[in-house]
Amino acid sequence: MPLYDFRLRFNFPEAYRIGSDVEEIELLVLPLGERIRMRSGAIGTPIKDHAQVAVLGGPFASEDQARDAAEKTKRALLYWAIEQRLGIDFGDGKQRSSVTKAGLATLQKQYGCPVRNDIHGIDVYEHVEKLKFVRGDVKATVGKSPPRLIDTFQREYLHARHLTEKQVLASEIYASSFFDVSARSRFITLVTTVEALLEPLRRSDAVEELVEDFIAKTRLSTVDEQTRDSIISSLERLNHQSIGQAGRTLAGRLIPNELFDGQSSADFFTRCYELRSQILHRGKIEDELVDILDLANIMEGFVAKLLLAALNSASQQGNGAGILGT
Repeated sequence: MPLYDFRLRFNFPEAYRIGSDVEEIELLVLPLGERIRMRSGAIGTPIKDHAQVAVLGGPFASEDQARDAAEKTKRALLYWAIEQRLGIDFGDGKQRSSVTKAGLATLQKQYGCPVRNDIHGIDVYEHVEKLKFVRGDVKATVGKSPPRLIDTFQREYLHARHLTEKQVLASEIYASSFFDVSARSRFITLVTTVEALLEPLRRSDAVEELVEDFIAKTRLSTVDEQTRDSIISSLERLNHQSIGQAGRTLAGRLIPNELFDGQSSADFFTRCYELRSQILHRGKIEDELVDILDLANIMEGFVAKLLLAALNSASQQGNGAGILGT
């Protein structure tokens, strides 16, 4: 019967390291002898030299046992990161760059041991003695033009563009999203950027009358005061568009002719807001085929265009835009 190992590779922010002079730390030995250990991001170098670290465990009797141990390891590390007030990026378990089969064969011959492509996140595989991991890194920097910086700075400083506090907040949230180490967290941050821009419009008189009727009935109910006040507060919010409706309206108004992932701006925001709700309410997206990293990258482009359109718009959302029906 084959045995199975797991490997969980993760990243720290560049300013953080684990201060160990050794290449490998044993974290735990399980009752049946499976070992879980932390290893440096590069062979022959101490853990403290790298922002990339891996935890390896095994051998386990089945693939399911190895995957369960990997998930437990991830949760334990998450708690440690929160306790230490430290960022940690577990990736999404998808292989983003790889060495070809021919390349792997060459490396195996060169190093005299089996090699496997690196995965950022959890990887479960059959146990192989002396297995090594390799990744095809492509590192690049993006240079920004100093003349463009000067031109933009002078224009914005001298003309003193008037921005609302909500627009300033949305801009700050968008800028901070680039420091999110997790694609899932970055996606939520980018959706929040749009939420910060929104000023939901009031609904029609007919809707408001219906809401007032519900509120009046709630005031006469026999439920406890705290529950009654909470229900009334929720009902009062129904006098305005929902966040999903308001975001859809804003996207359709400011960037009506743009397509994102093959969808109109309004439809794309609706989809992303629904996925954001799934993540926050269930901890994950129901459709396992959704590539959250790819979606977060598309969302970044969507938010950038929407935010620029909002900052350059002569009219602000909610000012004389009219009353919505049901």
